[in-house]
Amino acid sequence: MRENFDANWSFVKGDPSGADAVKFDHSGWRQLDLPHDWSIEGPFEEKNVSKARGGYLPNGTGWYRKSFKLPANTAGKKVFIEFDGIYMNGEVWINGHRLGKRPYGYIGVEYDLTPHLKLDGENVLAVCVDNELQPSSRWYSGCGIYRHVWMTFTDKLHVAHWGTQISTPKISDANAEVLVKTTVKNAHAKTKAVSLTQKILDASGKQVATATKELELAAGKELVIDQSLQISKPALWSPKSPNLYTVRTELRDGKVLTDSYDSPLGVRTVVFDSKRGMLLNGESVIMKGVCNHHDLGPLGAAMWERALERRLIMLKEMGCNAIRTAHNPPAPELLDLCNRLGFLVVNETFDEWRRGWFFEKSTKTLVSSKDNKGKSKYGYNLHFDEWAKKDLIDHYRRDRNHPCVIMWSVGNEVPEAQKYGELETVKMLRDLSHKHDPTRLMTVGCNFIQGANKSGFTELMDIVGYNGGGGSCFEYEADHAKYPNRLMYASEVPHTLQTRGEYRTFGKFRERQHQPAHMTKKEVFADTSPWYESSYDNAGVRITARDSWRLTKNLPYFTGEFRWTGFDYIGESGGWPRVIGNFGIIDICNFPKDTYYFYQSQWTEKPMVHLLPHWNIPAKEGTVVPVWCYTSGDSVELFLNGKSLGVKKFTKEMDMHLEWMVPYAPGELKAVASKNGKVVATTFRRTAGPVAKFTAEADQTKLNLQQRDLSFITVNMVDEKGNFCPKADRWVSFEVTGPGRVLATGNGDPISHESFQAVSVKAFNGKALAIIQPTGEEGEIVVKAFWTTRRWGKPMAEIKLTVESDR
Repeated sequence: MRENFDANWSFVKGDPSGADAVKFDHSGWRQLDLPHDWSIEGPFEEKNVSKARGGYLPNGTGWYRKSFKLPANTAGKKVFIEFDGIYMNGEVWINGHRLGKRPYGYIGVEYDLTPHLKLDGENVLAVCVDNELQPSSRWYSGCGIYRHVWMTFTDKLHVAHWGTQISTPKISDANAEVLVKTTVKNAHAKTKAVSLTQKILDASGKQVATATKELELAAGKELVIDQSLQISKPALWSPKSPNLYTVRTELRDGKVLTDSYDSPLGVRTVVFDSKRGMLLNGESVIMKGVCNHHDLGPLGAAMWERALERRLIMLKEMGCNAIRTAHNPPAPELLDLCNRLGFLVVNETFDEWRRGWFFEKSTKTLVSSKDNKGKSKYGYNLHFDEWAKKDLIDHYRRDRNHPCVIMWSVGNEVPEAQKYGELETVKMLRDLSHKHDPTRLMTVGCNFIQGANKSGFTELMDIVGYNGGGGSCFEYEADHAKYPNRLMYASEVPHTLQTRGEYRTFGKFRERQHQPAHMTKKEVFADTSPWYESSYDNAGVRITARDSWRLTKNLPYFTGEFRWTGFDYIGESGGWPRVIGNFGIIDICNFPKDTYYFYQSQWTEKPMVHLLPHWNIPAKEGTVVPVWCYTSGDSVELFLNGKSLGVKKFTKEMDMHLEWMVPYAPGELKAVASKNGKVVATTFRRTAGPVAKFTAEADQTKLNLQQRDLSFITVNMVDEKGNFCPKADRWVSFEVTGPGRVLATGNGDPISHESFQAVSVKAFNGKALAIIQPTGEEGEIVVKAFWTTRRWGKPMAEIKLTVESDR
């Protein structure tokens, strides 16, 4: 039996003496449910030691405690507690007995509670979370028990933790061989007659294969048991058709069922070829991927499955088919969702080993030094020698059965191997990868690829990941000619920057040698804040989104790209007052930027057309404005106030977007896209008048209690005619009645320092967000949105949500 153990914890921020003791009085602590991230509660302050890397949010030490009683039938059972993630230095006690400490905040850990439990009376779990020393990460980490907690009750004869390993060594249209290796433990004091049955169930629950093996297992021993099964006419898993099976492991002591354990199964073949790229189930597939950090914007690092699912669905609708878990093991729920929704995953374990890079001010370049210990002063480099093997093996054991996982990445931009040729570490990690999962390739994301080639580092990988740093994104063709048998993909390219709704006609790239040409003689959008980035594809680091994708799709040996990033994220902000990294295709409130529609035009066949920029440019009448269009059509006609400005078609020189240079005049821009002579999509940009009202829309109005559901309510500022006001910044306040509450608010502004926990939010470029959470009961939630921070008078919008239980 595996039970969720998230409810009814006590929490305090600080480090009270004796908080691990059973009789410690925690009655005055805050009561909450997990997952929990206290850092996101703020406040944002320039003095916070997390600085730009951590988004200027607070860190520190915190304690969690929970009292509980065991079920009546626990005697003779084994009881385990599993934490999916504690950031960081999670130290755990049960009834005053210290169970252990895990420094790495991104990998789960299980402890055996059995020897220290009271079968009758209260038991007390205590957890200390220490994220005091900063910086401990290069991005926002969050603080706390930020993923789920589980309590597992088993017989003394049971399947070991993460104890199944499933592979499909032979697949044809007629049959798929499924090999299952199961680690069984016998904690009884005597030998047991063991019966192990594997059942394969299809998506409807129908049994399609079974196998049983019987044997004796000595007291106190564990054994790995191999079984082979056959699936007739298997339904294959792919991003387009994510067909899933379940492997159900049933363990018996004689005829008595002692354990039942489900594992995911997807039947698919993945072949990487140095000439043809990636072949999935025999078909050529390009990875259209994004890198993502783990935070969920206004929700911080705390795991909310609905928020994560919503993000993945948005990416899917954009045409994305792949995720790189930059740069750490993800929450288990991410892989469950990727299995179900159909994403290929590069599953990454480490961002750093022992050394790091630093910025050399005199040369304005990123360099490494033998004296520079780690990318973060108090990061994983302090724990690598002691914990790397354990963390890597646990990561593989936890995730190795997910069909979405196609690669293991054991590092990201590691200077000791790339620059100094210290290859023993990569050899060790490679050997562990091949031992614990020989079915998948091992990789590392490399910047400064020339150094990695020279050191011999690239020859020790199964497939080489090209990050953009050091101009690596310009080396694909030369490296393919020099190393024709090398498998290659863009692990972190491109790095482009956009702030939703902001524009510049002058290019702005961090590496000036790759600076794009200015689009106009004078800057049209001269009032754009220096802390905001242009939503034309003319701001970034070294290569545009268009140039990067052109390379990826036109090089047949290249297996795909993972752009940095799918979503804006907290931290890596570039300095106060900015607290958010602006690399995302979508902002932290899940509002798409213009670049989203570029990828949709290239990565899907969906009929679509998108125009930029907005068409509210006061006092610019007659000024020539570049108007860009992204479309999946083959031609577009543009109209200004009903007058045609001509039809544009894609050419060899302009194959990713269409452009018109339009003298600005208020009114209506309309784009009509055609394909093969037939109109397929139309869009508008209209000049809006003063803000007169706003509209509010919920992404879903029926919420499920058992699924920890959320409703995302988007507010749009509009004029009297209902036209969207792209620069509006009015305040909106929310009032909730019924069994619900405002969980978080946000606006996507990278320099906003408003609390995500506030019930009022200032719109940024015409939009604001409120996230509503049910509070635990069925019924109707009424959300009223008011115009001001003072909630009085008639609400501007009202939305009703229904909370239901499936029990």
